[in-house]
Amino acid sequence: MIGDSITTALYQKALDGTWQREKAISNNIANSETPGYKAIRVNFEDALKSEMNKLRSGSNSNDSDFIDKMDSIQSINNSNIDVYEGATSSRLDENNVDLESENIDMSKSVLQYYYLVRGVSDSYSRLKTAINGGK
Repeated sequence: MIGDSITTALYQKALDGTWQREKAISNNIANSETPGYKAIRVNFEDALKSEMNKLRSGSNSNDSDFIDKMDSIQSINNSNIDVYEGATSSRLDENNVDLESENIDMSKSVLQYYYLVRGVSDSYSRLKTAINGGK
């Protein structure tokens, strides 16, 4: 199937993780004044890095093996997006949200999402160009 590639699976998981992070940051900002609220953090990069390392160590320069490819795609799709509470707070109300830090993280996440979408779009544009014979 077109688009069923390891690269596409990595893009999809990264987009899912980035979207999940943006939701968490939005939730943190919304609850910045809620006493006792603990900021939510999202980590997906470690899981993707681990999957990529497995792919590198397991490849025998035989990328055409369909079963290995499907197993790799399934493994990437099943990798975890870790959602956890942030560290303890030094504030009296036990809330650990730092608005400045959250806004910076949101800006980074929005840019990351934009570049991931751009990467997917570019990938499909190259595929379209190849299908159309370079036209």
